Amino acid sequence: MSIKSYASVFLACSMFLLTACSGNGTVPEKDEKESETEQNQVDDTSDSGEESNIGLEDTGDPQNEKDNQPADEESSEAQTPDDKAVIDEKAYTSAEEAAGTLEGYTKIKQTNIDLGHGISGFQEGAAGHEYLSWNEGRWLIRINFPTDPQYTIDGYEDGPDLGRDVVDYLEDHYLPAPNKIGMIEINGFKNHPETVVKWQDGKMIYTITSNSEDPFEALNTAVESNKS
Repeated sequence: MSIKSYASVFLACSMFLLTACSGNGTVPEKDEKESETEQNQVDDTSDSGEESNIGLEDTGDPQNEKDNQPADEESSEAQTPDDKAVIDEKAYTSAEEAAGTLEGYTKIKQTNIDLGHGISGFQEGAAGHEYLSWNEGRWLIRINFPTDPQYTIDGYEDGPDLGRDVVDYLEDHYLPAPNKIGMIEINGFKNHPETVVKWQDGKMIYTITSNSEDPFEALNTAVESNKS
């Protein structure tokens, strides 16, 4: 081999060794720095997570606080039924049309029970209901009362017991005088009590409605309206 060839081989080997040494010196240093950066990122993330958890514990979860409130702190007004008597008035085109809205009005001709004060009524029953009806002047008064005592409004044993109290009350408390007809309907079931007082005055129909277990709330309202 010529001297020129040996020189070329020697030069190539020297360059190879120089490149290899240079790679071993720089690459690990770069890897070490990247490793340290990644480790710092992991440590920072861990610390951030701990701070975040502490923050949640300090402030609390508003939704959990709401869910943990006692049930009786919820709006009691929304749960309380409005049993106050309400007066409504409506005008019709004629007295005949107004009178026609008072459906079921009738004159009681057959009676079978004494309600006191010279008033007699008609009592009948069907499927757990006891019905009592009577007239006073131009008024028709009807009571729908349960035959099972566990369903009755407080203070009354049966329909006639309530009916006699109503007759006693009307003996010295005066309802408005209907132009033609008026009706009082009392539901004595305690799960859905209701008293409705309706009467006609010409083209006007006046209605008083109460969902109180005390039927005299609506009757009192009607009596007071007669004084105004």
